[in-house]
Amino acid sequence: MIQKLTVLNGIIQDAFIDGIPVKKRIITPSGKNNVRTLIPLDLNSALGITNHNTANESPTADGEMHAKYFQSVENADETYTGAHLFVDENAIIQALPLDEIAYHAGDGKGDGNRRTIAVEICENGMILKAEENAKKLNAALILTYPQFKVYKHQDWSGKYCPRVILGRNSWTNFVADIEAYVESAGKETSKSLETPWKLGGVQYARDEQFIEDYEYWLANIDNSMPAWAVFIIIQKVTEKIRQELLDSEEKALERIQDFLRESGGEK
Repeated sequence: MIQKLTVLNGIIQDAFIDGIPVKKRIITPSGKNNVRTLIPLDLNSALGITNHNTANESPTADGEMHAKYFQSVENADETYTGAHLFVDENAIIQALPLDEIAYHAGDGKGDGNRRTIAVEICENGMILKAEENAKKLNAALILTYPQFKVYKHQDWSGKYCPRVILGRNSWTNFVADIEAYVESAGKETSKSLETPWKLGGVQYARDEQFIEDYEYWLANIDNSMPAWAVFIIIQKVTEKIRQELLDSEEKALERIQDFLRESGGEK
């Protein structure tokens, strides 16, 4: 299940996102602030996620390789470029803290660079699997930062990117699948929050003998209650209240009688 991420100082703490390994390969700052800009990105006011393709079909050009490549770019101090996350068919690689601006959208000091997180989808292997992993990553980020929207590189600078998704005319479907993941995760979260008090209610009804077939009610915990069942439960509750009142009255009479005997008032 896709869930809200735990992010500490811009670093994703989760080891997996819906079973996809998350690996930290944070680039070490060196020299000029080109890949590692060290410029803060406020995640609470950030606009969202910009999705890219790596444009590298080499069989070895997975997420790990790209993270290593960007470290070499940082060391070379020549090119101002960067990406926060790389996604391939096997894993998600974080290369930059999420709360740090990266030069990825081609819009200079515009909102693409300064207010979105970059997700690079690798093209080296099973591209559809890599895209599916990227959808889940996008969904997890949206669950973590609910104001996030999903963008493509093309939205900021006009560049034909992510080229593979655009080439299939499947960008609309890509976004729709992310939205579906977010919606499904929200329903699962609500269900998990509801379950404890639902179970508690059925268990209480059993313990108080308002219901007899506990397994039946457990199996139908989310179903509508038929009218006959409502009336039977009302009857059982009423009988229990009446019995408790009678028991209470008898105990009160006994206490009065005990008091009278002790005080000598009863002959």
